[in-house]
Amino acid sequence: MTHSGQNEPIIRRPQRREGVPFTWYVSCGMPAYATLAGVRFDRIFSDAGAIIEASTVGEPKARTLFGPDVRYDGPGWAGISYGHVNCLGSTLRFPEGSEVAHTAIYGSLPEGIEALQRQVDWGSAGLMPSYLHLWDALKRAFPDRAISFAGFGLEGPITTGWELRGHGFFLDLYDDPALCRTFLSLVTESTIDYAAFVRSLNGQPRCSDAGIGLVDDVSAMLRPALWPDKVVPFHEQYFAAQTMGQRSAHIEDLIPDHLHFLDDVGLDSFDPSVSPRLKPSDIRDRCRVPFWWRLNSMQVRDFSQEQIRRFAVGAAADGASGVFCVIAQTMLGPEQVAKVHCFIQAAWQVEELLSGGCPRAELREHMRQYRRDTR
Repeated sequence: MTHSGQNEPIIRRPQRREGVPFTWYVSCGMPAYATLAGVRFDRIFSDAGAIIEASTVGEPKARTLFGPDVRYDGPGWAGISYGHVNCLGSTLRFPEGSEVAHTAIYGSLPEGIEALQRQVDWGSAGLMPSYLHLWDALKRAFPDRAISFAGFGLEGPITTGWELRGHGFFLDLYDDPALCRTFLSLVTESTIDYAAFVRSLNGQPRCSDAGIGLVDDVSAMLRPALWPDKVVPFHEQYFAAQTMGQRSAHIEDLIPDHLHFLDDVGLDSFDPSVSPRLKPSDIRDRCRVPFWWRLNSMQVRDFSQEQIRRFAVGAAADGASGVFCVIAQTMLGPEQVAKVHCFIQAAWQVEELLSGGCPRAELREHMRQYRRDTR
C-alpha cells in the first residue's frame, strides 16, 4: 500500500478518556536481574548462560526487594529493537556493559527502495537463526515457564526509516518528498511482514482482533507540519494491516502541537514516556486518547519521596489514565527501592480514591486528607 499524501487518512476515533478506569503498574525485568545477579549487562543480549544466571539469581532478589505488587518479566534476553533491520542487513554491535547499536545500510532512497522490494526469508536472515536457537535453549532451561519469542524486535515506520538510511533520512524528507513517501511505504510493509513472522513463531495470526503496539520515537523529530504527509499515513498503514483491535503507541518527546494527530491515528492508548516538553494537562487538553504517565529512572534518582507522591497524584489529577514505572539498573539501592515502594503506595491510594468516586479536580485535596486520616 502506497500513499501519495493527497488522500485524507482514515479517521478511527479513539476511546475517550472518560470512563477509562485509573490503572498503574511497576515492572521489573532482565536488566535489573542482571545487576542483582552480578552479570555483565551486554551478556544478557545473547549469552544463554548469562541469561539463565541473571534470571535464576536476580529475579528472586528483585522479588524480595520490591514485593508482590510488581510485574516480573522474563526469563528472556534483554530487548533489542533492531531485529528487523538486522534481518535486512544492518550490523549489530554489542559494546561491553552497554545497549545494542546498529548500522545504517542504505546510501540513498533508490537503493533502499530497490532492496525493500526483495522478499526476505526472516527465519534465515541476519542473527535470527541465533535467536531462534537461544529461544529454544531458554525454553529447555525453564520448562515450567511460558516463554514466547520476543525481544528481537522492530520499531515503527519513521524510526525504521532513519535506522536504515541514517541521518540522511532527515534530508530525504525535504529533498525528494515523493520518493521518501514510497520509501516509507515499503519500510512500513517490511515492518508489517517482519511482525507477522514473529507472531507466527508464537502461534498468532498475521492480523487479528488482538491489540497492536507501535514504538516510533523518531517521528517526534518531524515537525507537526510534516505529520499529515510523512507520519499519519504510515502509522495508519502499520495498524490497519495488523489489527482490528486496539491501537497503542509509545512516542517520546512530542510537543503539544503534535498531539491532535494521535486522534487521527485512532489510538486507544498512548505512552509519552520521557517527554520533557509535555505535561499531563497538555495531553488531556489537546487530544482524546487515554494516556499513561511514566515515572522514569532519572526522576527516581532526583525526586524525594514526597515529590514522587505528588507526581502520581498530579498526573492523575491532570488527566492521566494511569501511571507506571519500569525498574532500571540504577534503581536497586536502598534509597531507590524505598522510592519505588512510595510510588506503589501513592498509586494504590489514587486508584482507591478515584474508584470511590473522587473527582479528579479534587484529587490533590482528597489525597492530602487521605494521608492525614491513615497516619
